Amino acid sequence: MNSIKLGLIMPLLIGISIKACPIYLTIGLDGKTYQESSLTLNWASDCFVRPEWYGIYTEEPSSILLHPYIRIQNVSDGIHRMAVKRKVGKLRFPPGWNRNDNPENVEHYTKMKCLDYYVASFRGSELLSVECLKIYPNWMRSHEDMGQMQLKDLFIPGTHASGAYLTNYGATKSMLIKEHAISQYFDIWSQLVFGIRYLDLSVGVQRERDASDPDKFWIVNENMFINQLRYILKDVRKFVTLTGEIVILDFSSFPIGFYQRPDLHMELFTMISRELGSYVYMHNDTNIPCANLTIDEIATTNRTIIVLYPMDELQHPANESPILCQPWKRFSTGFMNTSEALDYMRLLFSKKKSSPVQDEGWTFNAIKSMEQSLNAGKLQTSKERALHINSKISNWLRGPWGKTANVVTLDYFSSTNIIDLAVNVNIQKAFLKSNKNYIHFEITV
Repeated sequence: MNSIKLGLIMPLLIGISIKACPIYLTIGLDGKTYQESSLTLNWASDCFVRPEWYGIYTEEPSSILLHPYIRIQNVSDGIHRMAVKRKVGKLRFPPGWNRNDNPENVEHYTKMKCLDYYVASFRGSELLSVECLKIYPNWMRSHEDMGQMQLKDLFIPGTHASGAYLTNYGATKSMLIKEHAISQYFDIWSQLVFGIRYLDLSVGVQRERDASDPDKFWIVNENMFINQLRYILKDVRKFVTLTGEIVILDFSSFPIGFYQRPDLHMELFTMISRELGSYVYMHNDTNIPCANLTIDEIATTNRTIIVLYPMDELQHPANESPILCQPWKRFSTGFMNTSEALDYMRLLFSKKKSSPVQDEGWTFNAIKSMEQSLNAGKLQTSKERALHINSKISNWLRGPWGKTANVVTLDYFSSTNIIDLAVNVNIQKAFLKSNKNYIHFEITV
């Protein structure tokens, strides 16, 4: 069949583009808090027109002539990260999107929304590309083609130990918590505004509290109590009320106080029902995995929280509750070195017959555990462990593995561009799914 006949039976698009080098901004891991951390410029050399210099701005630089407040020369090849000599400082989301804002008349964003920092690449005086530090508060519901996609076919950005953050760093005296248990710079509300849509929750019980006290349920990480669960559930409820976005809550483990205590699981189930009940998706047929649901099927019910819970821990009839979904398969790099993690990803993301991942929902925890760092001969902080693995995982996902990913979780997600990567992969997958007779030839010059 020649190209003319091909053009008669299906749409044909030929894109001619000059491919600029990929660039993006992240938040470094060199500060106690994100405000004290360095803005970080990331770039790669898989491009045809390589820039000669970069500029960092606090305003969008493409429409008006601005002088950068930081100019970076001597750009080398390869994948790099460079801490820009400027602390991030206090980030302000647009009105209505800050945690304590009044959400009335809040503006929704069909794409992303830039915050205060921009990076531009140049060749001489020619502007090649512009990127920014950004949020994606409405990404799932803003792309019509994405509505027909099942959850198991989406690349869903998530956080590992999602509730392990500090709202007041100075008020916490324990260095063990500060250095080893905290895994995120941002609270749950901010994670969701940035674009995270999967939350990993490990729950423990503080025994000294009254048996009927809902605040005895705490987020636990590295066997340390971090934050009360109730406030996390309230943030999720407020976010889905404002946006209608789908958020997956995975009650992944119960490391303190739950052993052989089905009564505590029942109390926790009661708390979840009370705090989130009218916002949690109810599935009529529990034999259909929740990962098979589409965005539209969930959104049309106006109940957009998906709760994953090990139902065999619950007594009847709670173990048949329509507001609970069976956990998805979980995989982790926690105890692997870099080469082992790469081989493991190759097995999982290939989805070959030998892979334990097939046509189902699954979670990939791209982390390095504290125990693994001890086995390597040095006790690393949580930031050091994240710095070791995050850039490698995000770079590997830029290739074909990103197209087969489902849920990917990270510690300190803000040190990567995983949300931007996931959103763009999903847009492409959704478009191809909705336009099956479409062929895209990209000619780069």
